[in-house]
Amino acid sequence: MKQVLVFFSTILFMLSCISLSANAAIVPHIKASNDEKGLAVLSFEGSSNNRNYIDDGKYLGQMTIRYQSDKKNHEVSLKDMASTLLLNTADKIQVFSQLPGEVRLYQTFSIQGENVFWDIEFANMSNQTVTITDLSLPVPVGSVDRSLKAFQNVARHFSLNGDASFWYWSPIKGQGNNLLMTTKAGTSIEYATFDRNYFIHSMNSVDRVGDTWRFPSSSKTINARKRFTYGFKFSITDDNDKTQEALYENDGMVVKAMPGMVVTPEMDVYLALRTKLPVNKLTPEHPTQTKIEFIRKNEDNHYIYKFKFARLGENMISVDYGDNRHSYLDFFITEPIETLIKKRSRFIVEKQQHRDTTKWYNGLYSLWDMKKSELLSPDYHPEIPWDFMVGGSDDSSNANPIYVSEKNVVYPDKKEIASLEYYEKNFVWGKLQRTDKEYPYPYGIYGSENWYRNRSGNDGSYEDGGSGKGRMWRTFDYTTHFAIYYNLYVIAKDNPEMVSYLDATGYLERAYRTAMAFFEVPYNILMGSQWTFHGWTDWAYKQGNFHERYILDIIKALQANGRTEDAAKLQREWEKKVTYMIYEDPWPFGSEMYIDRTAFESSYYVAEYAKEHAIEPQEQFWYDKNEKKWYSYTGFDTTKIDQFMQNQLDANLALRSTFEPGYFMLGTAWTGDLAWLDYMTQMGGVAILDYGYKFSDNPAKFINYGYNSLLASWALVNTGNKETGYGYWFKGEQNDGAAGQAFSAYQHSQTYAKEIKTDRLPWRYDAEIGHGLTGGIHGAGIYVVNDPVFGEVCYGGNLTANANELRIIPLDGVRRRIYFSDLGRLSIETEQDGFAYNSEIILQRTGTLIRFTLENRSGKSHDCAVNFSNLSAGNYRLTAGNYKKGNRNCSRSDTTKDKYTRFR
Repeated sequence: MKQVLVFFSTILFMLSCISLSANAAIVPHIKASNDEKGLAVLSFEGSSNNRNYIDDGKYLGQMTIRYQSDKKNHEVSLKDMASTLLLNTADKIQVFSQLPGEVRLYQTFSIQGENVFWDIEFANMSNQTVTITDLSLPVPVGSVDRSLKAFQNVARHFSLNGDASFWYWSPIKGQGNNLLMTTKAGTSIEYATFDRNYFIHSMNSVDRVGDTWRFPSSSKTINARKRFTYGFKFSITDDNDKTQEALYENDGMVVKAMPGMVVTPEMDVYLALRTKLPVNKLTPEHPTQTKIEFIRKNEDNHYIYKFKFARLGENMISVDYGDNRHSYLDFFITEPIETLIKKRSRFIVEKQQHRDTTKWYNGLYSLWDMKKSELLSPDYHPEIPWDFMVGGSDDSSNANPIYVSEKNVVYPDKKEIASLEYYEKNFVWGKLQRTDKEYPYPYGIYGSENWYRNRSGNDGSYEDGGSGKGRMWRTFDYTTHFAIYYNLYVIAKDNPEMVSYLDATGYLERAYRTAMAFFEVPYNILMGSQWTFHGWTDWAYKQGNFHERYILDIIKALQANGRTEDAAKLQREWEKKVTYMIYEDPWPFGSEMYIDRTAFESSYYVAEYAKEHAIEPQEQFWYDKNEKKWYSYTGFDTTKIDQFMQNQLDANLALRSTFEPGYFMLGTAWTGDLAWLDYMTQMGGVAILDYGYKFSDNPAKFINYGYNSLLASWALVNTGNKETGYGYWFKGEQNDGAAGQAFSAYQHSQTYAKEIKTDRLPWRYDAEIGHGLTGGIHGAGIYVVNDPVFGEVCYGGNLTANANELRIIPLDGVRRRIYFSDLGRLSIETEQDGFAYNSEIILQRTGTLIRFTLENRSGKSHDCAVNFSNLSAGNYRLTAGNYKKGNRNCSRSDTTKDKYTRFR
């Protein structure tokens, strides 16, 4: 190891600001259901989304109640009982239900100013106490409506957090008003089921076997001749920032975490609780293994704490605030991120690859079942109803090889690289992927149940409209494979002695040809009547496909290797997509599904490319075979690039949990009601993180959102040590390093396949999560920011600061990149090696010295490039140990043009 010191001149500081807008006048409207049992219409005239938020055919007011009265147990469902409509005016609706045991129930929906209130009053008219043990109510609001265009729908967000619980519904496009639902004092949500039933009390509803539910259950006793009222408030807010402000103003609690709520024992963790009510006490679930330090309360009522956790797994901190109010902070503590990165790759290679030359799927990486501790295969997947999940095609069964390839770019391991090459030689080339000698469609990739079935021709030939031998039209399959080839190119370039199947030149050729096939092959397949999509398959040009960012790396690699003509060809295809998404498509953020998060990684890199590269306008830029027209440009309105950048950011955030506390919620990409923490949590999160550092005027805000997302899905990796049973979720050394596809937050739920049930834990199969964890490696870095709440903090590392210098211990898991968002966006990145483990990166505040130590990751003598982006103008000297390694005179314009100053 050698210490590297960099001397440089002045660093520029940048200021950030936030702009807020105001609401127009809001006029609520309410209407009773036809059967007079509840509220069927809830709308807000004057809001940007003036619609009925209540689902068609449903109503608010349906409840199930269990209670004890006069030593008798009662269970009633209001939908099965008669009710009386006592009031039905334009601004007030009241429904009365007579319950057994002399209990009266009044539900009142009333308009007060710009808000709608829902009050639920229980009147105990008996001479005995009444104890409500279970009280659940569905909230049929904002479900997906397919009669609307996708972007006209809203995304449901929900935080189950005791007295601090809330719901909000944001427009899918991320622009326009939110609908916020908050609880009134005395109304706490403590349990929920996947069918959108929410419990105020749950004494008999929660299955406590194994104590799988994290929140305590409660009951409510109403004395004789007394009443008690629960309640909710609906209001319209401008956006997510104003939603948080409304939570605060309604005596709620707004939580901000740094670096996230999925953290490791060595990390310094900061948390801010903003509430108008006094925070009385924080009680850790594991007091002897949790250190809580109160830092300060600022003038904006942020209560700021610092945590250190020692116990792996779930760690809950109970918050006692206000007058007997309680909320909960659920953290997940995992092993160091670097340990997870390495352990997960090793597990895939050692336990998830088939090596049987008698099988057509020899070399395949398949799914691991953590519940049964066994490897699945195309011949054996008993509970999984779909062949494609284990057949080597599609996203579920090609996620593992891309993860292994990404890990080995950062931490090369000869055994793991050999496994990856075995996969390419025996399962991909000439099987899953057509070779350069196969016609039609050289380099085409089969995408369905499996290539073996496709190539047999039993499902159709090349002319059968995308079936059988012609089923090479699914563009998502290509992106994964040109990404793997590119990573193998980098591995072979940096470590030629570790590869044996192809060399760097060979892998770059495969990456380039597969990327070209991504554009060329599907677009030459005309879909048949058997598919819901018809016409030429133009998904490569017209919608987001994950991993498309590797196209830009392949272009750069081609240029660096003198293949300028090939680079220009691929760049041309990519620019067709860029211009279409920015200038032609009013809503380019959907993807394969009706409402989809998959596009948000791709759409960001489209925007970034357009901002950083001037595209040459041209008549007859490209021909659209489906629309039968040319896209022609004599010039580009570049203001649309910034508009597109903002649109894709807003849409990404609309589907993401950015302030809902809880490790499985914070940062997660929206997936409806069944799953959290799926692959787009990290992939779309990286886009937000990159935007925050490169473009935002408020980097602290978006780096927080992005890093919360980057860390979140690591909770799905099942790891541990001997003391913790080698895994929090599924015990046993045989599962140490396995992973789940997504997380179920409910006790008795299901996966995407209704046949596969799950409890409150990660799904038992890994499937698509490898794509997300790949994004987790790609986005890993150290971000030093000056946060308006926390002050000077570091994401991806522990920061020690004084008046003279900053000292950072890297903990991001990759140790290759550090970004200073408030220092003129200065960054340092190593190309092949990394910052030394447990060694400080030191920056003097005077801007005259950076010191760090590099480690040799290949174990051999080699050149190592260190790139410095956004250096201020001045003379620079690089020294390593006692040796002067180089000088560089750099003007600010040089760094703007070249993006970095490189020392070797």
